[in-house]
Amino acid sequence: MAGYPDLAYEEFIVDDFARRLVAAPHELDVVLLPNLYGDILSDEAAATVGGLGVAPSGCYGDEFAYFEPVHGTAPDIAGLNIVNPTATILSAAMLLEHLGLTDEASRLERAVDTALADGDRLTPDLGGSGTTRSFVQAVLSRLG
Repeated sequence: MAGYPDLAYEEFIVDDFARRLVAAPHELDVVLLPNLYGDILSDEAAATVGGLGVAPSGCYGDEFAYFEPVHGTAPDIAGLNIVNPTATILSAAMLLEHLGLTDEASRLERAVDTALADGDRLTPDLGGSGTTRSFVQAVLSRLG
């Protein structure tokens, strides 16, 4: 690649990339996709780790960055107190990391990991009977 001699890259046809995303995600580092493929394949990638409710994201620019869950607004379950807040909480951890608050980000990630591993307040999308509020409380209680 002209101007970046140390940068190695590969190009894939989208269906082959979809297979690689599931079969060997550890072989991928940075992925650049047009919007349509990015939207479809980010949903696929989320499914490999538990679903859209657990997938955070960050969009980084030269001067600004923003952080949000990969999933959309889920209007069909709005107000029912069953939305999985994990992706939102982990997006906040990514924001903390971006701001240089690495200890705080790590604490928040550990609290989420512990709440997920304990499994007593998981939301329905993860096979539990917990609510949005009860899972948030589980995370908060593990922040210490």
